Amino acid sequence: MARGRVFTAPKAFIKIDNEVAGYVRNLTFSENVQRANVQGLGSLTYQEAPPVVYTCQWSVSQYFISFNTPIMKKMLKKFGSIVEIKNSLVLGDIAFDITVYAKTVSSEDAATKLVTEVDNTGETIARLQGCLLNTQSFSVQEAGLAGTDISGIYLEPISMAG
Repeated sequence: MARGRVFTAPKAFIKIDNEVAGYVRNLTFSENVQRANVQGLGSLTYQEAPPVVYTCQWSVSQYFISFNTPIMKKMLKKFGSIVEIKNSLVLGDIAFDITVYAKTVSSEDAATKLVTEVDNTGETIARLQGCLLNTQSFSVQEAGLAGTDISGIYLEPISMAG
């Protein structure tokens, strides 16, 4: 990603078989390298630290999957019930992708320079491939506020656009 670049109103969609099934809110992702420490006999310092594990993790504060989308209707025919689809997603039988987009300007008034139309799935910023669900947590707080957090891993390092 270009340094100092600003993305206008990014959105993240859940995709199954490259078809939009829903969206996520407040996406955070991180990629970490775990290294092995290699030290020679009689040496107090490390000689090298080669990478041995690369972990990719994501978390969202909310997600919505519409069972009226074409991909979910296909899955409903395959699995038979919404409960079976939910269990398959939670248990990792179905991997999904999370694709992050930035809105792009579709049309602009030349005289006033005002944006008149935007494309909500314009520019792809990043794609998390092979996402699997690990954790779901729920919280109820004072004053009736409730929240949910969902996290997991993704199998392929992020493919960044641009």
